[in-house]
Amino acid sequence: MSHSWLQRKRKGELLELAQKASIPDADTLLKDDLVAALEETLEANETTFAKQRAFSEFYGRGGSPIKRERSSPDAVVLTKTRSRRQTLNRNGDSPDGTSTPDRPSVVSRALAKTPREVSQVTRRVSERVTEATPRAPQADLRATEVNLPASPAQLADFADESFQVVKERATEIWDKTRIDEAKEWLRETASSVSAIQTLILILEAATLQYNTLTDTHYLFDSPATTGFNAREVRFPNLTKLAGSGWWGPATLWSLTNWALPLIFSYFFNLTLRTNTRHKSSKTQYTIDPFTFNIAKAILAYSAYYVYTTADASLLGQPNTVLAQTPGWGPFSESSVATVRDNILGGYYGIQIGSLVGVLVSLYDAALKK
Repeated sequence: MSHSWLQRKRKGELLELAQKASIPDADTLLKDDLVAALEETLEANETTFAKQRAFSEFYGRGGSPIKRERSSPDAVVLTKTRSRRQTLNRNGDSPDGTSTPDRPSVVSRALAKTPREVSQVTRRVSERVTEATPRAPQADLRATEVNLPASPAQLADFADESFQVVKERATEIWDKTRIDEAKEWLRETASSVSAIQTLILILEAATLQYNTLTDTHYLFDSPATTGFNAREVRFPNLTKLAGSGWWGPATLWSLTNWALPLIFSYFFNLTLRTNTRHKSSKTQYTIDPFTFNIAKAILAYSAYYVYTTADASLLGQPNTVLAQTPGWGPFSESSVATVRDNILGGYYGIQIGSLVGVLVSLYDAALKK
């Protein structure tokens, strides 16, 4: 009863009993070793622990196992023979008068063992059986494993981790290109009145030069692809740069569209008179964009405008054509016609560019107030 009583206890309860029995290093022992140590300690100190209530069930009604073993008479055991079952008396004689050998039988030796010895024997037998059992090869164990499909949560975690790795790598590559820095610089530079005005002048100059250098040299044909036909690739005829047919219109456009307006807006700079109490360089321009576009529109009207019958009707002379001086100053009529006919939008394109510049300058001045 004592062994089974201890065996039914949990390890936490056994540790409490070991503390009460003053067993050293009880926390490091396994459950079987702890049971064996408790049995040995309680059997050796029966007089000390029998009076304690915690160990009353260990000793039971009939006392400790040692006391019961000493006080009980010799047990009558049964042995099996090949012929029949025989009952042995106390002196070892069989019922038919024949005597048995003095050597104890296997059953008697097993019953004579203490519970601790029985547990040790059982442990040794189990270890030997484990050693004798052939182990399956590692490959066979892997083959017997069941490959269960991954759960949706595991698949989602794996996909999220893979996405994060790809995202971090893409971010590193993107940062090395410095595209964000270039984009911010371009945005800051283009968000100004000067940038918008410069873009308008570049468009006018590009279209004028492209249309005046019409006589080009043939280079090669571009390959035909799906949706695109073969086209001739030509190079501008740079020999025209040495003649007056190119320099005349280029000089006229430069004077009327940016050189004279720059001079006029430098001296008539209205931004110098604004915000007199709190002067700041952010609200002042070296060249006033408002007066620049006003001067540009006036010069374009005087140089490139062509009078029509509608203009004569406004002056009270219907169905007549007003006389117009050919050319503009020292520039011939062909130079004026070349600029008016080849620039982006013609005369009205120049006036639209001037109107955009006026609106942008007024909006910028309103934001800086």
